[in-house]
Amino acid sequence: MLSAATRVLRLAFEPTNAREPIPADPTVIEFVAYARDSLLTGSLRLDADRLTDLLNASDELDLVNAVWVALDGRTVQAEDAIVPRSDLVAVKAGDPRGNPAYRHHTRQFAVTAGAGNYVMHGFIHGRPGADPMIHLGRRPPMIPLTDATIIYETADGWHRDEAATLIVNRDVADWLRPAKEDELQRLRARPGAA
Repeated sequence: MLSAATRVLRLAFEPTNAREPIPADPTVIEFVAYARDSLLTGSLRLDADRLTDLLNASDELDLVNAVWVALDGRTVQAEDAIVPRSDLVAVKAGDPRGNPAYRHHTRQFAVTAGAGNYVMHGFIHGRPGADPMIHLGRRPPMIPLTDATIIYETADGWHRDEAATLIVNRDVADWLRPAKEDELQRLRARPGAA
């Protein structure tokens, strides 16, 4: 019996010293992935135009020198680990943004999504006049939200992270819908969210 080929994205995290900033190399980006029960952190060298495209083209991520921070507070380091893309709820992409040549005139639509302990808010970009929810359904599963907020509960209480780009895994979201007008303000005002 033949099995399907698996597309693997190998990410080699570069160790950073908390006292030294990441060098101004435009191909090194901050990487934070949110899984159902933990966060994966590090920085990586981006060898493609957009992180979203890399994630959509891969079924698994081969992480090197990764750090997991469980939502219950435990920390685990691993030299090598395979993480299925289906285990990721979202990925926070740091600057720099993707290749400007891929940007087109679009209209922003506010959306909100939930997956497990996470609630996310941000803007998808679609054609003016198009239905944003139909547009979401036609895209590959990893969907970039701009000017995004993600909140989640840990053993220490509620946390809120802001991201210029938050890449949400539509396939693992429990729900995804257009955002209500005051939804972002209510998320930001959530008690305990730093």
